[in-house]
Amino acid sequence: MINKIGILCTYSFPEGMAPTIRILSYGQGLVDNGCKVEVVVFQPKVVDDAYSLSGCIGGVKYTYAHKRDTNKSKLYKLFVDRPKSLLNAIKKIRNSHKEEKFDCILLSFDHPTYLLFFVPVLRIMGIKIGFIGDEFPEPIRRLKSAIPFSYKLAYKFVYQFILFRVLMTEALQRFYDELVCEKPTYILCSILNTARFDGIVKQKVSRKYMCYMGNMMLAKDNVDNIIRAFKRVCDDFSDVDLYLYGTPNDKDKSIVEGVIAELGLGNRVFIKGRIDYNLVPQTLANAEILVTSQPVTKRAVGGFPTKLAEYMMSHTPAIVTNVGEIHYYVQDNNTVYLVEPCDDVAYAEKMRYILSHPQEAKEVAGRAYNYAIANFGSKEVTKKLIDFLDNTL
Repeated sequence: MINKIGILCTYSFPEGMAPTIRILSYGQGLVDNGCKVEVVVFQPKVVDDAYSLSGCIGGVKYTYAHKRDTNKSKLYKLFVDRPKSLLNAIKKIRNSHKEEKFDCILLSFDHPTYLLFFVPVLRIMGIKIGFIGDEFPEPIRRLKSAIPFSYKLAYKFVYQFILFRVLMTEALQRFYDELVCEKPTYILCSILNTARFDGIVKQKVSRKYMCYMGNMMLAKDNVDNIIRAFKRVCDDFSDVDLYLYGTPNDKDKSIVEGVIAELGLGNRVFIKGRIDYNLVPQTLANAEILVTSQPVTKRAVGGFPTKLAEYMMSHTPAIVTNVGEIHYYVQDNNTVYLVEPCDDVAYAEKMRYILSHPQEAKEVAGRAYNYAIANFGSKEVTKKLIDFLDNTL
């Protein structure tokens, strides 16, 4: 029986973007099913961050391996902070393993350098290893068509010691099975701590709005498509604005601002920046429509939008582009409103239809909520994951 699981990752915790939300949901679901969960972050933590170096949230313990002084140079970060962080991560795992053995550790990163460091060491320590993957590896995430040959060699080596995979899509399973080797695989497209939405109801707001929420990375979410669609309907629905929540990099932000200016939407489309994790459910629930848009890329084929589960839990109708494996789980006009990618005309028509048929849209959103509860809830999903681990380890 699975008793204690570790998760090793690079991104911020317990607050952050989609990967953080997924890992927190994994962890809380496992805790709800009676497991102990410890998250170790080996990305050096900056000293002025709001969260402490270690703590516990929702029963999930977490710790950062190292604290970085932001006043130090990039060379210091590379040759001192990074090695310290890697070594300290191993020390923390070793000490915890001595106190109570890990049944397995899940690696939530795919960079070969880190895999080549951690995998052999963890196996020498006698710890079983699994891999969590929610996207294609880094070069493909940067819109490349394939990964370098050196990556393939590294993956083939480390996967001699990795026992199983937890992947987001069947496309990812085919990718790793064909490129590296076959392994027992559990497909988990989306997961969410549904308790975050308990008691959330739509509130009156001073100004109605459509809402996008994500990282606004244009290679992943082509927000410009949403803005152009909004332009086509905004005059007919003058009481509804478009709010964009996220923290794009300077280049992407400049592009988005340029599109807003080009279309003369400076007083109707607003980049709202990052929103507190705890405010997300209410912000989504207060919107008239929730929007997301992905372009046609190989990256989109391998992923599944984490925000979709949050959107569906909010009782707010959502427009989603039909990319990747989304259509395996949701249906147009039943649980969401699907639209083909990169078509701002079709996207605008979905906006217009929802705003013109509020009762029907409310019913669609209600079915979406019921579907999310049944299929994306962290306790239910991780119960099946535990069954998979019991049969695999």
